Amino acid sequence: MNDSRRWEASAGRGAGVLLLLACACAAATDVVVYDDALQSGWQDYSYGGGSNFSSTAQAHGGSQSIAFAGGGGAGAYNAVSLYHPADYTTAAYPTLHFWVHGGSSGGQQLYLFLQDANGIVAQAPLDAYIAGGAIVAGTWKEVTVPLTGGALAYSGPYRRIDLQSDSNSAQPLLYLDDISLRAAATDAIFANGFEGTGPGVPTLVQEHDVNVLSMPSDRFTWRDSSNRARVASLAHNDAGAGPGGTQGGELREFRYETAGGTRVVRASGSGASGFGYVVSHPNSEAYCTPGHGDTSSLGHFRSGTWTRLFEGRHHAIFRFQSTYPRYCTTAPPAVAYDLPVTIDWVFATGRDHPLWALTWDLSGVPVDALEDDSRAPYGELLFDGSASEGAHATIAGVGWGDRYRFTTTSAPATYNSSWTWNSPNTIPYVTLWTGAVDATMGTVQTQPITQQDAGGYFGTGRWNSTSAGGAACAAGEDGASAHLLPCSYNWPYQSINYSMGAVIGAGDNTPTNNTRLAWGTNFGFLGQAAYHIHGSAYWGGPLPDATAPGWPKKSYSVFVVLGEHSADPVGATVAQMEVVQGLSLAASIGSVAGSGPAGVNRADTRAYVPAGYDPVYAALTFVASANALDASIGVGSGTLRKPLLVVRSYTSAGYPSVVRLNGSPLAADVDYFASRRAGANELWLTLNRDLAGAANRLEILP
Repeated sequence: MNDSRRWEASAGRGAGVLLLLACACAAATDVVVYDDALQSGWQDYSYGGGSNFSSTAQAHGGSQSIAFAGGGGAGAYNAVSLYHPADYTTAAYPTLHFWVHGGSSGGQQLYLFLQDANGIVAQAPLDAYIAGGAIVAGTWKEVTVPLTGGALAYSGPYRRIDLQSDSNSAQPLLYLDDISLRAAATDAIFANGFEGTGPGVPTLVQEHDVNVLSMPSDRFTWRDSSNRARVASLAHNDAGAGPGGTQGGELREFRYETAGGTRVVRASGSGASGFGYVVSHPNSEAYCTPGHGDTSSLGHFRSGTWTRLFEGRHHAIFRFQSTYPRYCTTAPPAVAYDLPVTIDWVFATGRDHPLWALTWDLSGVPVDALEDDSRAPYGELLFDGSASEGAHATIAGVGWGDRYRFTTTSAPATYNSSWTWNSPNTIPYVTLWTGAVDATMGTVQTQPITQQDAGGYFGTGRWNSTSAGGAACAAGEDGASAHLLPCSYNWPYQSINYSMGAVIGAGDNTPTNNTRLAWGTNFGFLGQAAYHIHGSAYWGGPLPDATAPGWPKKSYSVFVVLGEHSADPVGATVAQMEVVQGLSLAASIGSVAGSGPAGVNRADTRAYVPAGYDPVYAALTFVASANALDASIGVGSGTLRKPLLVVRSYTSAGYPSVVRLNGSPLAADVDYFASRRAGANELWLTLNRDLAGAANRLEILP
């Protein structure tokens, strides 16, 4: 097929328009062409039939994509054609970027045409620009087209993009989604890989069905609070056993930028590798079902289901669901139960750390039949960036927060490390770090311990003290000798407490490079009508005896924190959760949400404390009025950094026309990052601003 014939086929509406207009969009930010619908003034000039701009069969982001069946009959050499009435230029927007899905067949052939007001200015086969070199069945493939180089090699204005079927025979259905023009500044960021920074901020990218560490996964790439790329890969939990016997349902790889380049954090390779699955222990094994399995098995040995719950321009929620076996009951006869488990992972442009939210569902178990703990999230990641478990750096220190903050003060961490446990604490957390490599990993709860109990066991007798007071584990309790750190079974959060030394008591000065990290609660947290909270007198603690419900459902959320230890990202996250507790929210148009779901995948509700703060997704939550909001965010103390807002009752089919902070208009994708969650009638918005003081007025206009 010659070029003249291609032009003849593509000479649709607007091909002969001569008027040149200056594009008002030529700022150094990406331009969205298609995202569930055409955006930014782009129009559908497709010809020859075969295109559907609102297909719900596949979606890379959001809920819709462009379906296209090429070639055949009267539709031979038909095309998806995108037209804008004003010119863009390669100087400002040198890159076309989108995703293509091959449907059930793959292998489709497309030809790309670039046109200005007078006709075709550049053309090339599309395959050379597709990741992997071809359209593939059942998989989204990234397409990056540098307009000024390669076969196109064009410099100048353009206003029309045609993706034409390169066959006069019928081609199978394919899908196109998340089409954008990358600004020159953004293009430079990607040219430098993960180490690049700059003013251009791409959308959050969710890649479907990619292979990561030998497991099918979804991969999320977003920009953090410093406009640096972070990448998280979540292994699907329905594809069969992976390395170490894992069934997936967990974080298997994480990438972020350091001063020395990109750090790649991988699953450890052991049976406990990966991070973000559930583990639980019974208080007693006196009444267990005959021939039962492991009473505290690793949750990633169970397969389940996964759901792309929300795929927005800048925000995403990925859900895992499975069941977790419990074999031991509090009284005979022993009965085995499978507890339904729901885990949501939340990613957001402008946020450094993914949020992990959990619900245990015990409603199918008789109340008080179980007396179990929760050690979720659980797992092992080589958080220093080492390539193998054996190469991981020695653990330099361990820390946690219950009612007081514990930290080792000598390195490396051993059972005889010195420590302090004497600074009052409100936000529960646990962390490990290395010294030879500047790296840390931790988890931080989204609400105070007084609102959501955390930590467990009997070791609270040393609260508000230091190792100067002597051994926290007496002779004979952990082995032959006494040692300074609490006994291994008495750490409020599980981490390396069972890994230091070949034999506990005989290796008290032996460090470890194991990276086990887990949460902790008291027994009864799962199953009891009322269990005794951490630190209460029932457990020998200094607090008055107090209880909390452990049935019928239990939910909580934590941030999964990875970064350089010198920057103390765990401490910074704890500090932000403390700032949140001092917020005062109000609204003159719309309202402050007073309550919401008590956890992920729950219909029952909880009151928000403070009003408007949803601890499930760690979001400031409002309710729009006619898609508008005029709100005040008062910060009692400290600085609130780049908050996430969720605006309910947002039913508009588009994004806000105006967003203002303290009277000043904000630029989309620069000053704020917005996503429409259409199915829930919500607008998610990360504010790319830090807030302080009592007067921070935010206006969102439809």
